[in-house]
Parts: sequence; structure tokens; C-alpha cells
Amino acid sequence: MSNEINEESSGEMKEGWENDYEQAIRESPERKQKFENLSWIKVKPLYTPSDVEGFDYEKDLGLPGRYPYIRGVYTTMYRVRPWTVRQVIGYGGGLESSQRLKFMEQHGQTGVSIVFDHATNMGIDSDEEVAEGFVGREGTHIDTLKDMRDLLKDVDMEKGGINIITAHPAVLAMVVAVAEERGIDLTNLSGTIQNYPVIGHTMGSCSELYAYGGAPHYSKRFCIDIVEYCARNLPRWNSVSVAVRNTREAGCTAVQEIAFGIGSALAVIKGCRERGIDVDEIAPRISFFLNSHRDLFEEAAKFRAMRRLWARILREDMGAKNSSSWQMRFHCQTSGDAMTYQQPLVNIIRGTLHGLAAVLGGCQSLHINSADEGFAIPIEETAKLSLRTHQVILEESGVADTIDPLAGSYYVEWLTNKLEDEARNILNRINSIGDWWEPKVREWVSREIADASYRFQKEVETGDRVMIGVNKYVEEAKYPFPLWKEDKDFVRKQRERLNRVKRQRDMKKLEDVSNNLISSCKSGANTLPATIDAVKAYMTIGEITKIYGENSKLKQ
Repeated sequence: MSNEINEESSGEMKEGWENDYEQAIRESPERKQKFENLSWIKVKPLYTPSDVEGFDYEKDLGLPGRYPYIRGVYTTMYRVRPWTVRQVIGYGGGLESSQRLKFMEQHGQTGVSIVFDHATNMGIDSDEEVAEGFVGREGTHIDTLKDMRDLLKDVDMEKGGINIITAHPAVLAMVVAVAEERGIDLTNLSGTIQNYPVIGHTMGSCSELYAYGGAPHYSKRFCIDIVEYCARNLPRWNSVSVAVRNTREAGCTAVQEIAFGIGSALAVIKGCRERGIDVDEIAPRISFFLNSHRDLFEEAAKFRAMRRLWARILREDMGAKNSSSWQMRFHCQTSGDAMTYQQPLVNIIRGTLHGLAAVLGGCQSLHINSADEGFAIPIEETAKLSLRTHQVILEESGVADTIDPLAGSYYVEWLTNKLEDEARNILNRINSIGDWWEPKVREWVSREIADASYRFQKEVETGDRVMIGVNKYVEEAKYPFPLWKEDKDFVRKQRERLNRVKRQRDMKKLEDVSNNLISSCKSGANTLPATIDAVKAYMTIGEITKIYGENSKLKQ
């Protein structure tokens, strides 16, 4: 039997099926009034070749490891090297978090990922009054190089990469200092710092927020300092990680996640050009931190669309010549926003599906949220269960045995095209408003995020958007695991550690590195070398931040 069907007979077949479908739903209505994904894109009951008319296999799809990289950035993908199991860890101080790191590695974690508390991100020492209530909560607290040494004491810094979820230059400086203490060649040190221009509301990124009461190290000047230093000294370090996942958690859509993530990264490239840094010197070390949310097909298509759009923009618009610059590499964390306090064991199912979408979409590393992660720091039992979820997806499901298994699906390819087109439209709109670093752009982006968040929440409240256990199948459910218990004595211990380090410091050396850092800030020189010298002299993160704020040319 021939597999070829001419256009006329194909059209007749589809028309006949559509008539049958309309008749069927007149007799038995569809289960929902409307079918839309989380970007409010209408989903049809069936997709056929007519939905991807003009689709060019070589131009629009291609092969893994080849432009436009829609099918994956590496030729062999998971057939040779599975995604890195990179569960985020962070609570207490360096000593406390190192214990969880060791536990996770024993049970199958293959990459290090540390999230830092709000005080560390903002550059506030544990003994400062404004740090009260933040120290060691929702992340690891770091005051000095001693804390970083404790954090990494059991980590093989030459094996795999170290992901530090902060944009503070002093934290990166401490990692460099520990590596140098161990005699590690910095050209072999690999890792990632969450350094990127602000996306709308997001505080945990680089922007001119200092003028509005934020931290000085989130300015454009320090963002580009980090990129420039890494390009020249840490060639294997990802100096930019655009954490657009945070924006998705705040309520933006999948389309906006693509556009805002790429827009933020392009702002870094343009900022580096102002310093004479070529696109191919930095783009290969730009990575993305993305979300995997509720709609499996939308999420898998989002990752594919974003890879292709990035490749096209970098090659065609930004003039990148190095093929590594065209490759969009990303870490993914499943949605915390989708996790519920109600019937929390259902979160295990959610995390599995979200993780599956990330794998089908070709992630390079992945964090699958634990059942309790929506409302507490995961305990060891739930954290280990998340590791096992990775392992079941890899070893038992079969989805990692062939590359890009969703390729060729009429629905997936249509949706991939649709997401890319709409994301490009948003990028064009941003360009028409102004430069990404300008407040008016951030304000517009913030409104777009807020509008999307409000629209989604209203749908949940009306029941138009189902959340199991929240607005459908509601019941009381006893949670079988204990919840994380905070060490009430931790803050006192951390302050004692800090005071001990302060008492033992060489004050003359401290004065010298302080003057050197002030000079670098005032002169406009790259601040990373002076910051590295400062942390080696045990200057605290708070002391460094104050020098940044009092002496930096933030508009540079």
C-alpha cells in the first residue's frame, strides 16, 4: 500500500473527519468549554500536515547537535551522557549545607547546585540587624571565605560543575579562592553563576536597583564585570545564567519565559560589546535556568522553540560565528508554583510529569521538586525520592533512548513554531520600547507578568483552570512525612563563626585589600580581581557590598 496521499484526498479525509467530530460533540459535548494551554493558545482537537505546511526539515528541524539545534545541542544527547542530576541544596550555613550535599551525592546526585539565602544575595552579614529572619532560611548563608570552604569541603571541584544560585561577585570570588587554595588550574574550573539583567519584578538579578534601595552588585556594571572576568580567566565557567524560571514562578507564560529569557541574555551581549568584548567570546558561556510547568506538550515545545530562536538570533542578528554561541544550554527546575499544600503527595506525580517534559525537551541538567518543596525545605526522604524520579525516567521509561522523540508530531511541531513566533513578537515589542536596562522596559515587563499571573489565578478561582486538590477532587489528606525542622540555634552559631573569623583577621592586610577594592570601584576597573583579594583576607560579604555601594560608578 502506498504511503502517499494526494492533497485533494487528504483534504477530503480531514473534512469528513471534522464533520464526524462536530456530529459527535453535538451528541456528547466536549469535557471542557475551551481547550487552551498556559499561554492561552487554543488547542485544536487534531493536527495534520496542513498545520505545518511549508515546514522544511533541514531548515526548521535538522539533526541533533546541528543548527538550528531544535533537536538538542549535542549530537548524542542522552544516549551517551544523561542530563546532570542537579537538585538544588541550601539551608543553614556552609557546614549544614555540605552535609546535605554529601547525602545527595551518595544517593545519585551528579552535580552541585547551591541556593543562597536572601541575606547573602543582598550582601548582608549574619550579625546585621536587617538580616534578622533571613539568615540560613531558603538558602545557605555565607559571611566569609571560611563558610565557603566549609560548604565545598567534600566537593570535588574538578569533577562536574558548581552551580551557585546568586549574582553576588563575592560568592564567585570565594569559589575561586577555594579553588586556588587547592591548587586547581582556574582554566579547568567549571560552573555557573546566576548572573543576568533583571527581568521585570525580579530582584535576584542585575539591574540598576541600587537607586531604588536594592543591592549595588545587581547593577549593569557588576554584571558585565563578572562576564568579562570569566571570559578572560575562567573559560569553562558560565558567567551568565538567566534565571527566567523565577519569572515563570511569578506568573509569566511559556511564551513570555522564552522572550524574557532571551531578551535578558541579549542585553548582556550588548553590554559586553560596549566594553569591546566580542559576542563569540561570551555567548558560548551563556546558559539559561528554565521552568518546567504543568502542560507537558507546551513545555517540551517551549524548550525546542527557545533553542531554535536563540540559534537564529545569535547567528543571523548578532553575527556570532562560533557554533557554540548558537547552542542554547539550559538547566531546568520543575515548577514550585504548581506544587500544592493540599494533598501534597500529588506533588510527586506533578514533579514526575514536569521532569519528563524537561527531558523530552532536551535539558542539560534538571532539578525535580520534592513533594514538600512547595511549602518547606525537603527532608532527606523526599529529597531522595526526587533523585529516584530522575533515575526512573532515565533507566525505566525509555524516553532517553532515542533523541528528540517528539520530533515530527504535527501538534508538537505546530506548537513549537507558534511559541517561537509569539516570543519573537514580544522581543520586537521590547526593542520598540527601549533598552533592556532601562526602567521603562522593566516596568512594561513587570506589568505583563502581573497581568498573566492575575489571569491564571482568576481561572483557578473560577474553576476554569483545574488544580487537583485545590478546586477539584478536594479532600483532607494526612501527609505521611515529617516536615523540615529548623535549627533554632543556627543564627547564634553562625554569628559566633563570623565573630571568630573577624577576631583572627590580619587588620593591616584587611586595610590594604579594602583600599584596593575601593580604588577598583572608583576607577571603573573590573572589580573581580580586587574582590578575590578581599575575600582571601576574610573581608565579609557585607563589608564588600558596602564598598561596592559607596564607591561604584553604577551607570558605567
